[in-house]
Amino acid sequence: MRKARFIAVLMGLQSAMLAADTSGTGTGETPAPSPSYQILRFNENYFYLADPAKRTDPFDSVKYIPLDSNEPDVYLALGGELRERFEGMSNPDFGLAGTHQSYWLQRATLFGDLHLGPRLRFFVEGISGVMQGETGPPPPVQQDPLDLQFAFMDVIPYLTDDESLTLRVGRFGMSLGSGRLVATRAAPNIPFKFDGFEMLYSRPLWEATAFLVRPVNENPYRFSSDDDTISFWGLYVTHWLDAPHKLGIDLYYLGIEREHGFYASGTGYELRHSFGTRLFGEKNNWDWNGEAVLQTGVFGNESILAWTASLDTGYTWDAPLQPRLGLKADVTSGDRDPKDGTQGTFDALYFKSGYFNDASLLRPENLIDVHPNLSAKLAQNVSIDGGVDVFWRYSRNDAVYAPPGFIAVPASSTAPAYIGTALDVNLQWQIQKHISFEASYVHFFSGDYIHQAGGGNMNYVSATMTFLF
Repeated sequence: MRKARFIAVLMGLQSAMLAADTSGTGTGETPAPSPSYQILRFNENYFYLADPAKRTDPFDSVKYIPLDSNEPDVYLALGGELRERFEGMSNPDFGLAGTHQSYWLQRATLFGDLHLGPRLRFFVEGISGVMQGETGPPPPVQQDPLDLQFAFMDVIPYLTDDESLTLRVGRFGMSLGSGRLVATRAAPNIPFKFDGFEMLYSRPLWEATAFLVRPVNENPYRFSSDDDTISFWGLYVTHWLDAPHKLGIDLYYLGIEREHGFYASGTGYELRHSFGTRLFGEKNNWDWNGEAVLQTGVFGNESILAWTASLDTGYTWDAPLQPRLGLKADVTSGDRDPKDGTQGTFDALYFKSGYFNDASLLRPENLIDVHPNLSAKLAQNVSIDGGVDVFWRYSRNDAVYAPPGFIAVPASSTAPAYIGTALDVNLQWQIQKHISFEASYVHFFSGDYIHQAGGGNMNYVSATMTFLF
C-alpha cells in the first residue's frame, strides 16, 4: 500500500512550555503558581521546580527528581492518574441495544519523564483500564488491564530563548486546535494513541505540528500494536494575533489512507484529504470559535466531496456567578445519493469524545445541530452548564453514525430528517489541585426517524472522580 511522504516544519515544546508554566509573579515567600494538569500529561513541564522555593506541593518531590547536582536540567518527573467513573443509561443506543445498562470504569496511569538536558527527552506512560458490570463483552477501549499508552523520544536540534524545533518518534497522543478532528478520546478508559513521527515548531506567535503516524488498535490482555491498514498524516499551523494568545487563526491539512473505509453506502479503499481553518478569540466578554473543513479524495470508485462548518460562541457577564450564554451549531455533510459517483459523507477522523454531550451518542457526520447553552460558576471551584441540542440528518439517504464509526441508525429516505433533541446538565467540581469530581445527565427525546427504526428515548447519567499527581 502506498504511503504518504512529506516534509514539514514543526514546533518544539520545551522553551514555549517552560515560559507558559512559570508565568505569574512570585518571590521566595510567594512562589509562582504551579502549572495545571493537562489531558496529555507529557505537555507538562516541571523544570521550574529546580528552584527549591517553588516546591510547595507534597508531590513536588516526585515531579522534579534531580539526577546530576551540576546539571539542573537533567532530571526525572513522575506522575499518574486514578480515575473512577460510573455510567448508567436506559435504552442504550436509543433502545436498539437493550433496555438498561450500567457499569463501573477504572483507569490508572503512571508515567516517567526523563530529561537529559534541554535537547533530549524520554517519556513512558503505562495504562490500565478495567470495566465492571457490562452486560456483554467490554469494548477494547474500556477493558485493557495493562498496556503501553505512550513511549517516545524527543530530540531538540534547534533551541533559542523563544524558538524551538522538536523531533519526536515513538507512541504518543495528539490534540490539535479545538479537537474537532484530532483529539484524545478522554472519556473512555483508553485514549487515542498513535505510532510514528512528529515534528513540532514553536515561537511566540506561531506553532506548527506535522506528523506521519498509524493509529493504535486496542488489544486487551496483550500490548497493542498499530493498524497497518491505515496511514494518517498532516500539517497544523496556528498563528496568534496577540501576545496573550487570546485571538488567533489555524490552517491545516490532514490526510488519511484506509484499506477499508466504511460508510452507509458501502466499504472500499479510501484516500481522504481534509483542508481546514479555524478562527478563535476572546474580546469584550465575547468568545468565539468557528471552523470549516473541506474534504476531497477517493472512496472505492467514487470521488469524495464533503464538508463541515461549526460555530461555538458566547457572552459572559461581569456579574455574580459569571453567567455565560452560548450557542453551538454544526453542519456535517452526508451522502445525498449513493449512486451518483460522489461520496458526500464527512469523516470526523479522531474527534474528541463527548463532542455533543457526555453521553457520546452521535458521531459528527451527516448531522445538523443547534445547541443553545448556559453556564455559571457556583463557586470559585464549582461550575455548572447545560443546554438543549436539536439534531437533524443532513441527508435522508445517509445514516446516523455512532462515535466509533459504525451505523447507529440505518439510512431511511422515507423517514423524517429530525433525529431528536438532547437535554444535558453538567457539574464540575475541582475539590483541590489533585482531586476533581464531574457529573452529567443527558435525556434524549427521540424523533420519528429513530422510532421507525425501533428505538426510543434515552436517559444517561455519569459520575467521575479523578486523582492526579
